[in-house]
Formats: sequence, structure tokens, C-alpha cells
Amino acid sequence: MSRSGSKTRPDSHRAPPLAIRHNDRVRSREGFRAGAALASCGLFLAVGGLLPAPAGAAVDPLRAKQWALDVIGAPRAWEKATGRGMTIAVVDSGVDLGHEDLEANLASGHDFVEGGEPQDDCGHGTHVAGIAAAVAGNGVGIAGVAPGARIMPVRVLKADSTGECTGNTADVVRGIEWAVDHGARVINLSLADLLKGLGGADSGFSAALDEAWARGAIPVVAAGNDYILSSGYADDHALVVTATTRDDRAARYSSGVGEAMWGIAAPGGVGSLWCDDDDIWSTYLRSEDSCGDQVGYETLAGTSMAAPMVSGAAAVLLSLGLTPRQTVDRLLATAKDLGAAGPDSDYGHGRLDLARAVAGLPRPDRSASPSPSASPRPARSGHAGSAPGVAPSASPPPPAGPPAGPPPGEPSPRTASPGRPSPKAHAPGGPSGPKRGSSAPFILAGLGAVGLAAGVWGRWRTRRPPTT
Repeated sequence: MSRSGSKTRPDSHRAPPLAIRHNDRVRSREGFRAGAALASCGLFLAVGGLLPAPAGAAVDPLRAKQWALDVIGAPRAWEKATGRGMTIAVVDSGVDLGHEDLEANLASGHDFVEGGEPQDDCGHGTHVAGIAAAVAGNGVGIAGVAPGARIMPVRVLKADSTGECTGNTADVVRGIEWAVDHGARVINLSLADLLKGLGGADSGFSAALDEAWARGAIPVVAAGNDYILSSGYADDHALVVTATTRDDRAARYSSGVGEAMWGIAAPGGVGSLWCDDDDIWSTYLRSEDSCGDQVGYETLAGTSMAAPMVSGAAAVLLSLGLTPRQTVDRLLATAKDLGAAGPDSDYGHGRLDLARAVAGLPRPDRSASPSPSASPRPARSGHAGSAPGVAPSASPPPPAGPPAGPPPGEPSPRTASPGRPSPKAHAPGGPSGPKRGSSAPFILAGLGAVGLAAGVWGRWRTRRPPTT
């Protein structure tokens, strides 16, 4: 299998990355010390996530190149939730375990290829993981769609002699089962070219998707890069993701979602052969040649890049207290309609709109947020092996609580095609709106401002001529 995103070449004409400018004026040590301490406290809390960052204050150097985050409205969604407490399993080629933009968000993983650590050796899994949940606000690299979520690396692919990722379905099935057993709430599978590009027999893959869904996880599958063919995931319990460009056009390489029950589109890049900012920036192997001087970062394009956008979005909604079914329903109901009116075989229900998906939902209660791994998973149906053809258990019951439909005041979503379940049906009883936040952030911000004022006063005082 060739991976769903193709490696690009360096481009010497890229715009310089956004950097934080530092004040280079000399300050008086005596007069500034107390004020600087208070100001630094306020700044630390803002960057660390206790205070919302000002609009446009991108502290990650490559954030300015991440157009896809802006297209789907991720920064607006982060004002409410970042996926905290959720775990996204990246069932792929592993992850660069020491990467500066991933390490802090890594959960324990597993290697089904060689039995050791799930260390990536072909770059694909590292790129996918960064899109889903790279650390944000750490002053390096990029930001993930769900920067507060954890990444569970499950290695089922390895590099062949040419550096391309290869694997087999049996390992993928085992990887899905292991991830669900160990608390993953979202399962990202950017593996379409390997598994179902031609819609043939999948040796238990569909059963594994249904089993994961029945046990409370959301599978997210890349539609594939066979642009002539549709995905082939007609009846699977999975979000099937096709790729779009910066201007919401279908990517020329991308398969459509076909008859997928839960089809959706997300940014996947234009598919350039060069290091192109119209593709998707993300983390990459630090040992590989990267884009120009951006060691450990690379631009790729493909439905492999679109799928983790949706995985990150699902983690954000789950962290707001929605059930898996409510999460799927809401992602589909709030997607931006593209192409023919209504759900279609190209874009599914439309392009992901995370900002609209979180609108009207209450903020999570941090004091009551359990660890996802602390919640026991329902037992698998059938025996505990990974044999093909295990019958999935019944689907979860209909959702109750927060609405699955669009935000209040928006028009009703389009209906699905006749004879198919409509994931866009409204659940009765919407929320009353966002809860009022604590006043603590405003107090802390005020302390920071007071600190800065004290520093300026102290500096002025130390520079006055002495009195006689």
C-alpha cells in the first residue's frame, strides 16, 4: 500500500514563519522585578490554557501556515474545549516518540509489527498524529485540532525498502481492538489504500469498526486516494472522510465518500509535488529531510490528512460531554454543504465545521472530568480473538441530552437520502446556552496588567534624577 499522503519536496520560496517578538529594551532590575513576576504569572496562565489566548496570538511558529484550522473554525472552538481528557488512537505507522510537538500528549501505545515501542519509521503516523492533537502554545511547530487530547500510537505499518508504509489487515484489526480495550475514544484509520480502496473483502475490518462503535469508540476512516473510485464503506459504523482544498473544492486525488452512512469532508491539501503551503503542515520524522529548515515538520496531502481533522473534532465534542452518537450526529448536522444540495457521494454531509459544531454547547465541568482510561469498556461480543467475521453487537441507544442538530437559530439540516438513517435528526431539548465562566481568569489578567504597570512605574522611578 502506498500511504494516503505523499511526501513533498522542500520549497525555498515559502513565507517566513510567524515568530514571537521580544522587547529588547533594557529594563531596570530593581524597579521591574515585582511587576515582571506578576506579569509573567498572568502570561504563563494565558499560554497554559487557563486564560483564553487573544485572537490571532499564534505562539507556534508554523501556526500561520495551518490554514485548515481556520477553515474548520478550530481556534473558535478552542475557546470552549480542546479535547482534554479524550484519547485518540492513531492506528498507523507509529509516532516519533521523542518529537517536541507530540511527546507531551502521548499516551501508552503498542507495536503490532515488531513488538517493541511504537516508533514510527516512515513518517506517516507522525504526520497524522500531529494534525489530530499536536501540542499547542508551546512555542514550537504547529497546533493540533484537539491540542488537549492524548495520542495513543498503535503501530500496524512499517517502512518497506523504498520508505513507503506497508502492513496487513490482520494487524490493523488487532490494533483497533487493542486501542478500544485501552480506553481510546476515537480511532483514526488513515489506511484506506491498504484496506478497502477497491471495496473488496476486508478480512474482519468492517466487523472491527462495528465492534469499536458498539463499545463506545468512534472510528474515523480516510476515504482513500483513488480519485476514480468511491470509498466503499457503505454500511460501516465509521466517519468516512474525503479531502478538500483551501477553497472547499474536492481534492483532485481524493476518493468520494460513496454510499458511506456517515460521510464527511475535511481539508486534505491540494496534492502538490513540492513543499506547498496549500498542503497540510504537520509533525514529521526528525531524521528525515523536511521542508527547508523546518526539521521535524513536513507538508503532505491526502485523505490521510483529512481524517485526523475529523478525529480531532470528534475528541473536542466528546470532551464537551456528548456521547459518541451525539458527536457523530452533530458533526454531520453542522457540516458546510458542498456540491449538490444535501448529502452526496462526493462530500457526504459536507465539510467539517468545528466552530459551528460546538456553538450552543455548554462548557465542560472540569471538576467532574474523569480520565478516559478510568472508564471500563464493555466486553467484546464473541470471543477475545481477532478472527474475521465477528458479529458486531447492537448499536448504542439513541442519544439523550445535548442536541445533535445545528446551533439554535440555524435552519434545519438537509435530510439524508430515502431509506437511510438520518444522522442529522434533532434530539429534543437543547441546552440553554453556554455556562458563565469563573471570574478567576479576569482577576489573573488584572494582576498581570497591574504587574506591568508596576514595572513601568518602577523603571521610571529608578531613572529619575536623585533629589537633594
